[in-house]
Amino acid sequence: MVGSQKSSLMNDTCGVSVIFATLLLILITIIAASGVAYMVSTMQKEAMDRESHQAAVESEELRIVSIDPVHGNGGSWQAIDLTILNLNTADSRISSIRVNDGYFLNFRAYYDPDSFDVYRDYPAVYSAGHRLVIPATKSKKIHLNFSDIVIEGSETIFTSGWTNNSTDFTYSLQMHPWKAYNGVDFDFVLNDTASMTECLPDGNFTLDNDEQQITFFGNDSGGNLTNTTDYQIFYTIDFESYAGSAPLEREPLRIELITSYINIFKELFTPPMPVAEVQFKVENLQAPNGTQSPNSYFILDASDSMDSDGFITSYRWAVWKDSGNETLYDYNLTGMVVRPIGIDSYNDQDVVIDLEITDDTGMTSRLSQVSGNLTVL
Repeated sequence: MVGSQKSSLMNDTCGVSVIFATLLLILITIIAASGVAYMVSTMQKEAMDRESHQAAVESEELRIVSIDPVHGNGGSWQAIDLTILNLNTADSRISSIRVNDGYFLNFRAYYDPDSFDVYRDYPAVYSAGHRLVIPATKSKKIHLNFSDIVIEGSETIFTSGWTNNSTDFTYSLQMHPWKAYNGVDFDFVLNDTASMTECLPDGNFTLDNDEQQITFFGNDSGGNLTNTTDYQIFYTIDFESYAGSAPLEREPLRIELITSYINIFKELFTPPMPVAEVQFKVENLQAPNGTQSPNSYFILDASDSMDSDGFITSYRWAVWKDSGNETLYDYNLTGMVVRPIGIDSYNDQDVVIDLEITDDTGMTSRLSQVSGNLTVL
């Protein structure tokens, strides 16, 4: 009887099942708790990231502090230089720039007006794919050219390593355009440095853009180039700059800066209004003997010129005689009211006068572009 009970107890698995179920329940509880903790941690991190991103978006602040437009032909602007100030304590990145009805696809920038930014030994060209950084609490100048940006480069290919003219020779190019502008289309010309004649690629060499190498075909491969001279390769890269027509000089400029945070900073620049008049004056000049004689002269007056969104900072006059054939002043006579010299008010005919004014934002306007030159017959 006792043995039978012992055997029955040993064969009873109910207790084991209960223990196993309890352990499994504990394990499930731990896994669930860990999963919940991970989810909470992930959600907290995402919330912190969102808050950090939102704070970065809200704190970003760029300001266009000045503008320097460059006169072009036909009454349209040729280029514009902008000074951008970053008022935030973090760097900002420019994704796009819009001027009036068009976007700049490519543009350049600088700190020193004598030299543009450099990227891998080439002038840096910025775009949506290569964003310009405006450093925290600092300013940066942007050059916007309404015509295409043309970049040129060159390098010498030394053939000292081409010891056997019968075999092919591969040379790694140090100034290949793809080092700075990956994947961009470009033109090239290869010249013999001894004769400076162009070497045609057909049957003579091949350019591998992916490897950034040039391979000269040896005589055994049908090539005609020799290893007794070095070669020079010239690169030309053409970047489309502005998608649209250049704005007219008499029109306001609406400028938008779009950053990587999708913030848009807008500024409207209205050109000042030049107004000029010519006054005919007469004065009496006294000779050493005491006699007096009348002398006539011109006064150029721009005091009625206006600027709707600021104030005028400079007045520059241009004066030509003989219907523009003789230059007296080439926008280098300065002042709101001036007295030009070199004009005989009685005998000189067809005196042409133009006025250029600049306001406190850097916008300029010329009388010739607004209402036309003044002509004194």
